[in-house]
Amino acid sequence: MRIGGLASGMDTDQMIKDLMRVQRLPMDKLTQRKQTIEWQRDAYRSINTQMAKYNTNIFDTIMRSANMSAKTVTSSNSSRITATATAAAANSSFTIKEVKQLATAATNVSQGAISADPTVKIDPTQTLQSQYPEENVGDFGWKKGKIQNESLTLTEKQSMINLQNTDFVENQADLLASTIVKVNGKQFEVVTTKDGLKDNQVYFNMVDKKMEFSKDLEIGAKVSVTYATKSETEKYFTSSITTFNTSGVPQVEKFTFQGDKTLNQVIQEINSSPAGVSMFYDSFTDRVTVQRKETGNHNPGGQEMIFEGSFFTNVLKLNTSEEKGGDNAKFTINGLETERPTNNFTINGVTITLKEAFTDSPVTLNVNTNTDKIFDTIKGFVDEYNELLATINGKLKEERYRDFRPLTDEQKEAMSEKDIEKWEEKAMSGMLRNDQTLSNALDRMRSAMYSPVSLSGDNPTFKQLAELGITTSRDFMERGKLEIDEAKLRAAIEKDPDGVFRIFNADGPTSAEKGLARRMRENLAGAMDQVAERAGGSRGKNLNHQFTLGRNITDIDRQISNFERRLKQIEDRYWKQFSAMEKAMQQANSQAETMFAQLFGGQ
Repeated sequence: MRIGGLASGMDTDQMIKDLMRVQRLPMDKLTQRKQTIEWQRDAYRSINTQMAKYNTNIFDTIMRSANMSAKTVTSSNSSRITATATAAAANSSFTIKEVKQLATAATNVSQGAISADPTVKIDPTQTLQSQYPEENVGDFGWKKGKIQNESLTLTEKQSMINLQNTDFVENQADLLASTIVKVNGKQFEVVTTKDGLKDNQVYFNMVDKKMEFSKDLEIGAKVSVTYATKSETEKYFTSSITTFNTSGVPQVEKFTFQGDKTLNQVIQEINSSPAGVSMFYDSFTDRVTVQRKETGNHNPGGQEMIFEGSFFTNVLKLNTSEEKGGDNAKFTINGLETERPTNNFTINGVTITLKEAFTDSPVTLNVNTNTDKIFDTIKGFVDEYNELLATINGKLKEERYRDFRPLTDEQKEAMSEKDIEKWEEKAMSGMLRNDQTLSNALDRMRSAMYSPVSLSGDNPTFKQLAELGITTSRDFMERGKLEIDEAKLRAAIEKDPDGVFRIFNADGPTSAEKGLARRMRENLAGAMDQVAERAGGSRGKNLNHQFTLGRNITDIDRQISNFERRLKQIEDRYWKQFSAMEKAMQQANSQAETMFAQLFGGQ
């Protein structure tokens, strides 16, 4: 604790503060210098952020053929047929004379009420075992046993897997029917012989309690197996649904449920399975309905959904032969009678959607260049270039107010927030004025944009921007801003959209053979690298020692740290000197008092 002025009566603390204020002047200059460099660094990084954004947007917009070769499709009757086209689609037309029928999904409905008691409807939230009692075993297909589930993730390649719970039900047919094996969600066919084992099959060895696949499963494969074990009190049932894929190959999905499952839980599991069906229970009619998630006829001459197991056939009363729908769309396009399994299909890059059947009046689809989308893409590219140009030019020309140095903490304490804001606005101005790094980058960007593109092939339609109606502003003060002749650009797009695309996206070994967008990205990448070398913050340069201004800041920090130690020593010296003075004055005062007492004490 420092206490001064007791003997002298002087404000020692204030005197030392005043003395130290003079000593701190070099420190304030260092701090101001550091702040200036940080402002300069932030200004550079702001430019780099804008360049990086432009660089990314070029790739995502004008370099995408989906934007620059966009097509639009018009329909003579959009209430009946609509269409979209990819960039690969040629300008063409399609006439659909008639749509005899739309594609439909196969459906099946219970042939009667499904409740066990005709006077009381089933509660889909209660367990099935409680609502379908023991005497209905034959109809329901109950079997005694407990369903076990095992799952594991392989840590090594293997084809043989040992089972943990091995107290199987004794009836081998029941065990085989209840066993479901999946690898990464794909169900395998369970067989009881190894002879001719196929890739989609698994050998279930009931004696040795093992499963064996035709080949090693990969590391990380998720294997799950379900099977029935002995139980005198619990019951389960099994069922399956067979559907057909787009190639007409049957896909069998087996289900095994414990009796404590509710109807809602059973339906939910069926709907989320790879069987590709959608089932729900209607309490009003006391029936269920099942519909394939895919439209079309994938099993010519047969049904799309085949139900097996007492639960489906006896309880839910689903009769495979009563299936409705599952039809292909039938239509005539450009004179050709054809079919599709869906109402949404693609021909030569054009995706056509049939909305209703008709035979009375043909519908025409015309595929043309989407001039508006291509125009908007190019305009966005030019607008963003102009914005970047204006930002960099603004920084290069920004006034530098050298009399407005960064404020010290002490100076800020004496000013209002509004005054501080106004002061710092001028102090931060001109951080990049006439900066050579940005000036060179700007020159390269302008050159890349204005130079002709050397395109291969005979007589390319366009070689430079001016031929598209994009020219440099005549106003010298705008320093290279681009202007668009809208009518001329639209005419160029309509004349040769591929030629317009090439002038921006052509590629080649030399800069002259590269399109304008590719050149711009290369120049932006180079500029960002140079700015990052100076100011960091991107391109992998985030630490002070990796960029020039960062190293300058580190050097100033080191100087500030050294100067702070020196100031501490100076302040300690001042306190020692003033303390010595106070001590001497205290001794002098004490001696004076003693002499006064001796001389005048006897009177």
